[in-house]
Amino acid sequence: MTPVLISPEGEDPREFAVLQALFAAGLDRYHLRKPGWSVAQVENWLRQAPAEWRARIVLHQHHELVESFALGGRHWKDDANAPASPSAVAGFTSRSCHDLPTLRAALGHYDAVFFSPLFPSLSKPGHGPKPDFSPAELATLLRQRSPLQRRAEIIALGGIDARNAAHALSLGFDRIALLGAVWQSPDPVSAYQKISSSFRPPAERTPGFRGAKTPLMCLTQEGIALSPVEQVSRLCAAGARWIQLRLKQADAATWLATAREVVSICRRHGAVCIINDNVDLALAVGADGVHLGKLDLGWKEARARLGPARILGGTVNDAGDVAHAKAAGCLDYVGVGPLRFTTTKQKLAPVLGFAGIRELVAQLDGLPAWAIGGVVADDLPALRDAGAAGVAVTGALFREGRVEENFRALEAAWSEMNFNRTDTGQETRATAGATL
Repeated sequence: MTPVLISPEGEDPREFAVLQALFAAGLDRYHLRKPGWSVAQVENWLRQAPAEWRARIVLHQHHELVESFALGGRHWKDDANAPASPSAVAGFTSRSCHDLPTLRAALGHYDAVFFSPLFPSLSKPGHGPKPDFSPAELATLLRQRSPLQRRAEIIALGGIDARNAAHALSLGFDRIALLGAVWQSPDPVSAYQKISSSFRPPAERTPGFRGAKTPLMCLTQEGIALSPVEQVSRLCAAGARWIQLRLKQADAATWLATAREVVSICRRHGAVCIINDNVDLALAVGADGVHLGKLDLGWKEARARLGPARILGGTVNDAGDVAHAKAAGCLDYVGVGPLRFTTTKQKLAPVLGFAGIRELVAQLDGLPAWAIGGVVADDLPALRDAGAAGVAVTGALFREGRVEENFRALEAAWSEMNFNRTDTGQETRATAGATL
């Protein structure tokens, strides 16, 4: 999966050279959006473009040129000029949506739907998400799409750059779209590639990794009133979609029986289930993968046994572990921590704190990291800003037996943060606050 690229609105002398490089590197869809251009200007642009690009170009206006140039598809800004039955239109179809009711109504009728603006744009002061925009509600809508609705690819747009691309995907978007973050850069090709590599789904390395879009990894906990099966049942019912079954003290028979039941529960809810520390058990019960600590079976050996389709995660506690993880080249993600002292894990590694986690994540060169170790909801903004793709939690989930409330609080904390923050960093922000 690569980000969709939207053209600059007017002329840019770099445009053809940038496209030549990005198409060669795998860009699969370019949205040609020139709102102020006449049909003659757009036609002239298309005549200058190499013919082999045309199948990957989606036109935003003057749709009569789509057929004459054999372009890839059509995009509509809104319903005003859209056909009554978009699915009957030949070729690719997409449209823009700027609120949840419109998005909900468009699902299943187009090949793709853009939702914007997701983040604020510094290039257009005051332009950003509406005051009543709820990321948590958006995430719920995306997660609960029916099979028919999932026929439409949902694309995030608006202020997206290397710092928030992974966050956008974690809400449940299928893809992101880039505009100003690329064209305002002095080196558009490098900007595009930097953003693309900042969230590159591990599924591109190992097809079985479906946890990439799930920021909350929920670990079972021993020694509490709820059994692991009860924990997983309640978590999945509350909306959890990534479970790690951890049973350090159980005998083999209990491990096997519990794992079978937990995998069955996860299957019913469409949740990913991985097993802690036990490759043989994961294979025996048909789990989605395994998480291995540093002292468990070697990562390369585990990958050879699991095959390419199952998830493989590893534990990282220091710079040496980071080097090991990168050298292994077979992990889908790593758990980085501990953030702080926690009583839920024996033989706890030295506490890293926020600064330590930020430092290790920066050294991982894009390998997704889930922060772990005493994480609570209030930590999520700082951990996301530190570069974490998500968090792995256990203690915070089961406090006072309020499983559902605790899970939803964590989910909301991750989804709500930073959407309306004004970024004062030195990097140029996208103009993607502009509507399509």
